[in-house]
Amino acid sequence: MVEQAHRQSSGREPFLAVVNDDVTHAALIGVAAQNGWPESQILKGGIDDAVEALSDIVTPQFLIVDVSDSVDPMAGIIALAGVCEPDTRVIALGQVNDINLYRELMDIGVDEYLVKPLSTEIISGTIARIIEEETPEPQGEESDVGRLIAFVGARGGVGATTLAANCAWMMAHEQGLRVALVDLDLYFGTLALALDLEPGRGFREALENPSRIDGLFIERAMARQSDNLFVLAAEEGLENSFSFDPAALGTLLATLRQDFDCVVLDIPRFAARTQFKTITAPATIVVVSDATLSGMRDTMRLRKFAVDSTHQANVIIAVNGLGGERSVELSMADFENGAELSVDHKIPCDRKMAIKAEGAGKTIAEIAGKSKAANAMRNLSRQASGRSDVAEQGSFLSRLFKRKA
Repeated sequence: MVEQAHRQSSGREPFLAVVNDDVTHAALIGVAAQNGWPESQILKGGIDDAVEALSDIVTPQFLIVDVSDSVDPMAGIIALAGVCEPDTRVIALGQVNDINLYRELMDIGVDEYLVKPLSTEIISGTIARIIEEETPEPQGEESDVGRLIAFVGARGGVGATTLAANCAWMMAHEQGLRVALVDLDLYFGTLALALDLEPGRGFREALENPSRIDGLFIERAMARQSDNLFVLAAEEGLENSFSFDPAALGTLLATLRQDFDCVVLDIPRFAARTQFKTITAPATIVVVSDATLSGMRDTMRLRKFAVDSTHQANVIIAVNGLGGERSVELSMADFENGAELSVDHKIPCDRKMAIKAEGAGKTIAEIAGKSKAANAMRNLSRQASGRSDVAEQGSFLSRLFKRKA
């Protein structure tokens, strides 16, 4: 029985290795030391032990697994794919120098197959090469500023804030992006509350005095959830009234986009008419709805307004909470026909896990990363951040499914 893998507070470790011999174990200790990774992520065992260890934790960015003791390495790898995130990079280790086995493993989505005995240098070099191959090339001017991603609910209570929080968390913790999460409801916003954070001070002042906006001012106003995720929010007293020019918001967003890979906005529905004007490329607008008749109507209206207001933004439609209220839900065919659009993402209802996450001040992605709801939100987060192609190219899971199709 393999010991339970250690898990950092970020929810995803940089690597996990499961090997069955002392020489490889020692080489991996050297790899961990070079990269500042915890030795506790190097476990004793084979591929069956790796499947067991990964069945209830978020998979690491790199997975090194020993198949040398496996009677059927291909069956073991297929079982492993069932408990891995699609973008996990997999290195298989074995004792047989067999070109046919190598080709089969490559076809199924494994990134590399190495023959033992192995040294620290060989393993480190392989990891470095894989990282270099998957790093996207800069793509002109759009790469110079962070992507703007706006979530807006077609109706109240459809879960736009929940999707914004979960997607931002996944972008930061699973995609490795530096993310600013901005709650534009300064009175009743709940993003900071959802992540168990105290809102920073200065958000209102930044919007009222845009001349004061700079990197240092924003840093002081933001609450830090992790090394990659920062939240800009407020809890203004209801007795305080104020208004701000959308140009001030534009100045704020422009400054944030210089320092962050993604700026995720939670836009109140009532503010969409004015705040959509601040959205410039590269940008994504996620319109969130439930599968009701009123949701269908307002999704159609909001999507049209988004397309007309921001010609350069990619508009995504997400229907949230499917299966929660079956008696009032439209079928997806009826919803799409009535709204005259296609639904890009269908998020299943997981009320039990949503309540648990809310009570813990965490995201569903953090406490139940392998749930159906989390997987659906993961796909949404990748498309919204513009990294869906990165998740699919060379993807362990996607290549496996293509091979089986």
